[in-house]
Amino acid sequence: MDLEGIGALSAAVVASIGIPTTMLIGRWQMKAGLRTAEATSKAGLAQAESTYRAALDAVRAQANAAHLQWRRGIQRDAYASFLLAANRVQELGERFVANNEEEISAETIRAGKADIYDALANLKAAQTVIELEGPDDVAAPAAGMTDAAHSMGYHLGKQATYERAWSKLGRTLDHQSPDVSAAAVRLMEALANLRSTFRSELDEPGRQNTHEGRAAERSCRDAWSTLPPDTLDDGEFRALLEGWSSHPPTSSSSYLDAVHQFREKEAHFVSAVKIELHGYPTP
Repeated sequence: MDLEGIGALSAAVVASIGIPTTMLIGRWQMKAGLRTAEATSKAGLAQAESTYRAALDAVRAQANAAHLQWRRGIQRDAYASFLLAANRVQELGERFVANNEEEISAETIRAGKADIYDALANLKAAQTVIELEGPDDVAAPAAGMTDAAHSMGYHLGKQATYERAWSKLGRTLDHQSPDVSAAAVRLMEALANLRSTFRSELDEPGRQNTHEGRAAERSCRDAWSTLPPDTLDDGEFRALLEGWSSHPPTSSSSYLDAVHQFREKEAHFVSAVKIELHGYPTP
């Protein structure tokens, strides 16, 4: 074979070897490119997932903060409403007492009693909301305030009757009829005697059942019977007897204890509310 034939054969051999090599290199390059693209894709997906999770966490945190703020607002309104309802009972009761110190109509009396009953009902409803909202550290003193407010309302209602009876008896002293005014004087004197009979034994149980006590009470009833029938009704007369034989309702130890309990529980309630809403007892 001459030199030209050998050269042609060598060129053919080199060419046949170069084609697969080129293909192999190209394939390696393609695989490397695919691996790079896959790695880039995975990195992109991981970054996207991380961004998504961060955004989702931010949304959740914002939603939780908004929900917490909303709940705090609901609790704050419930606590404030309860405080207003609790103090409303005493406010209406004391106003009712003051009104009964003057001459008022039967309709005004009924309206005053209805206002107190409504205030007590509203207080109970407000306490129920407190029990639902919680926590127990807030609900417990609220229950104590409600019990004390009911006791205060009861005694204030009785005090109003006492004041109304005493006011009526005082006005009867100026009655045009001398017999009527004289009967009012006799009842006042009998009440004063009743007070003096029990004065030294005010705190002794059963003292009203002694002979002297029964006689003093009977004198009061005799004097009451001489008044015109519409002067004092039975409830008003009994209020005078109870008030003069011991203490007027709002001077009794049971009423004063209820007032003390109410104020004490109110202080505990406010302190617990501050901790619940702010995390610490604010001044």
